[in-house]
Amino acid sequence: MTEHNCAYCDFDEYDIIDKNDFGVILPEPNALSKGHSVIIPLRHISSFFDVTDKERKSLLTLLELARHELQLRHQPSGFHIGFNDGTVFGEKAAHLHIHIIPRYEGQSLKLDERWGMLSG
Repeated sequence: MTEHNCAYCDFDEYDIIDKNDFGVILPEPNALSKGHSVIIPLRHISSFFDVTDKERKSLLTLLELARHELQLRHQPSGFHIGFNDGTVFGEKAAHLHIHIIPRYEGQSLKLDERWGMLSG
């Protein structure tokens, strides 16, 4: 099910890094580090706590695939993984998406307003 004007429903097929029956891995357009990607369910849903068991398992499988692919491509030192749930952060997209942000030695991670952090 897609929602009108939802960037996570209306993604370009050419951007898909990997996919399964319930979700896809896409590059994050506003990346915080090289390789920053998002895992999204194909069904338009806003809360991680409302996904089905099959969707949850498939999203976690995609998260593992994204981690493996990022390790092969970019050899990061680690990862920051997270998602927002609810409207407390002023999230513009009401479509669940899980961030996997590669972390590199000597590079600090500056979280922005998407994570409830103020810039400046």
